[in-house]
Amino acid sequence: MTGLSHFFKFKGHLLQWLLRGLGVIVLGALFYRYLVHDGDFDVYWAATFRFLHGLKVHIYEQNVFTYPTFASFLLLPVYPLGYSVGKILFFVVNVLILVGAVRVCQREILLETPARIAIITISLLFSARSMLAVFNNQQTDILIFGLIVFGLAAYVRRPLAGASLMALAVALKANPLFMILLPAFKKRWSMVAVFLLVTVGLIAAPDIAKYAVTDTWTESEFTVPGSVLAKNDIVPQGYFRAEVGDQDLWGYLREHYAMTLSASPDGVRWWQDRDSKGNQSLYRIVASHLGKAIPSNLVLLGLCAFFGLLLLGAVRRQGDSIFVLGLLFYTAFVLIGPQSSKPHFIAFFGLLLFCWQDALLNRSWLKGICLALLSGLLGVKAIAGLLPAGPLARDLVGLAGFALWLYSYMLLMISGHHKPLSLTKT
Repeated sequence: MTGLSHFFKFKGHLLQWLLRGLGVIVLGALFYRYLVHDGDFDVYWAATFRFLHGLKVHIYEQNVFTYPTFASFLLLPVYPLGYSVGKILFFVVNVLILVGAVRVCQREILLETPARIAIITISLLFSARSMLAVFNNQQTDILIFGLIVFGLAAYVRRPLAGASLMALAVALKANPLFMILLPAFKKRWSMVAVFLLVTVGLIAAPDIAKYAVTDTWTESEFTVPGSVLAKNDIVPQGYFRAEVGDQDLWGYLREHYAMTLSASPDGVRWWQDRDSKGNQSLYRIVASHLGKAIPSNLVLLGLCAFFGLLLLGAVRRQGDSIFVLGLLFYTAFVLIGPQSSKPHFIAFFGLLLFCWQDALLNRSWLKGICLALLSGLLGVKAIAGLLPAGPLARDLVGLAGFALWLYSYMLLMISGHHKPLSLTKT
């Protein structure tokens, strides 16, 4: 028996080293691709340029910046270092946050069992599509994912710090907006107050800070490099429009509202585009099937009410399972949208750990098959190619995410979440 245990231990260590080696190879390939391609980093860089030169941040153009104005502050710490250094540092920070967030999810969800490595491996494989999409598109979803995970981990011991981290994520991007409901449903009013104060303060910050900007830009456009390394001996240039910013007190706030939340009947806003094929949000899916019979805002509010009621029931029944509950709140608004693409579904990594742990520890073939199907639909691109062109193939990621969310929800409601021993001792 001793020799057998040593053999399994050796196999476990070997698998860990193989995974690490594979990770290094993938990371190297991603880094090279990152340096020779453009992406959302350039849009953020342009937004930072606009703010520092007293220009409008939200302008309708091909590479439109739709995030809260505070998100233009994201690159301020690296902006003085220049585009190339800033882009490399952005990649490094994303890698560190991803590794940290994955480790925290493991610590908060997984038990110390022989199946631990298998659970992590399976969850990473089915999350790889979203993780790679974040790096390929140079988006901020890893940063948002990390802030939410770190905030949930701090919820019990350092609740105000946890609320601040989650509020920071909301100020950068609307995806984790539902996180305000978690402390509200738990009646943690001090956390709610901090969450609101930090969020409002960060959203208002650009309109306060703009009066410190003295530099101005007089040209009608400006350029941003499209890559760090030349591709075919050419470094592409991205062209961005330049318009003088509104100097009214809440000019940036109104500017962002007009682009995103305004429901003017004479224009379709970016989040109301029912024909956006890249948008995998339930809002777009439901609105596409309902047509124009129901106003866009009512579709959005109806989905929010539906998920809100389900989550209220989960809090009342499994209120002590904070980390998994928090992931359900987070992924709920990722599903709703209003604009959710494949990179946003990195939020489901923690739920994959939670569900696969239950299936493997209970040795349930039925759960395993069901989870393999849902995980594959969510995380394997080739499956969509097997389906005939149509609404199902177009909406596959969003629908699979919704099914996995419901599976996770029912699992938590029925079985709860058994906390790791290391956490229950502290």
